[in-house]
Amino acid sequence: EQHHSPAVVTKAIHHLSRVAGDQARSLYEVNQDVYGLLRYGINVSEGVGSQKETAWPIDWVNPQKNHFGIAEEVTVQGTNRKRPDLVLYVNGIALGVIELKRSTISLGEGIRQNLSNQRPDTIERYFTTMQLVMAGNDTAGLRYGTILTPEKYYLQWKEEARGEYHTELDKHLVQLCNKERFLELIHDFILFDGGT
Repeated sequence: EQHHSPAVVTKAIHHLSRVAGDQARSLYEVNQDVYGLLRYGINVSEGVGSQKETAWPIDWVNPQKNHFGIAEEVTVQGTNRKRPDLVLYVNGIALGVIELKRSTISLGEGIRQNLSNQRPDTIERYFTTMQLVMAGNDTAGLRYGTILTPEKYYLQWKEEARGEYHTELDKHLVQLCNKERFLELIHDFILFDGGT
């Protein structure tokens, strides 16, 4: 839809995949490079001697032009197999993950599960493209952070509710994960600073 040639599109996808699949560097370093490609675009040329073009994996200016998807119980094979409860995709790129718990179980359990999934002995490399990592239940709502965020730094979304919701989780999901807000948070409020 950005009017690039098939060769440019193929090269941009290949470059993003290669960066996200880097096994030699830390999760933080790879995630930072992936974020740079998402945020600032991927510069590629159609061929030798051709002018470079910027292909944008995400249309930040027109959020509705992106393709949003949610997958439930995604099976991910890493060193061990894991199944995140919900994965949020934008244009086929996994950008958010949500661990859901019953109301009787602390949100801390979901947060710790997310942190456990980011260890090298589980599915760490699945998180190279993740920008928001969340945990929620019906009574406590939703807590969010980025990759490698320690449990005590997960935040609760605080916004006055417009409309009625069945649960706190429903309210937070609508507020935090609506298309425009989700992309705004990723584009404008993620910062990499000295390993954090």
